[in-house]
Amino acid sequence: MYPREDFSQAFEASVAANPMYSRFRRMPVSQELGLRESMLLFSCFEPRVIPEGSVIYEANTPSENEMYLIVEGTVSVSSASQDIYESLRPGDVFGLFSFLDEGRLHSATVTTTSELTVLVINRDYFDVITLEDPALGNEMLRFMFRMLSRMALKLESEYAAIHRFATGRRI
Repeated sequence: MYPREDFSQAFEASVAANPMYSRFRRMPVSQELGLRESMLLFSCFEPRVIPEGSVIYEANTPSENEMYLIVEGTVSVSSASQDIYESLRPGDVFGLFSFLDEGRLHSATVTTTSELTVLVINRDYFDVITLEDPALGNEMLRFMFRMLSRMALKLESEYAAIHRFATGRRI
């Protein structure tokens, strides 16, 4: 039988050798993670490449309960009336609200504007993680909270900029 440390070292070596892990590690949302923590969280995600021009999901449709973290490429986010109101790039996340609230319909349409590389986790797998490894599930929840916090700060800054523009005040 092999010692547990051998498996741990093999796991760490395989994750560290993955070029997508390096990109994940450089993202602002994961920079504050410890090495072991970042490796465990990264291993929970499935990498996926989506061609340019693909509609990932549409507004007012049921969710597949997947959360996407952009590693490479961009997407446009548009309202149900097809008005584009956001462009997301590496380090941004989408699908988080409908991932967390399983009955929630998508509030926007997300379309790739270039080839997109994402890390994806679905709710069913997340639920298994939280049952089988509560400590890792807790780490994943904290990671999602960090992403929600970043999204809230971004929206707050954008709202302030729109307010200053609308009222004619400049910085």
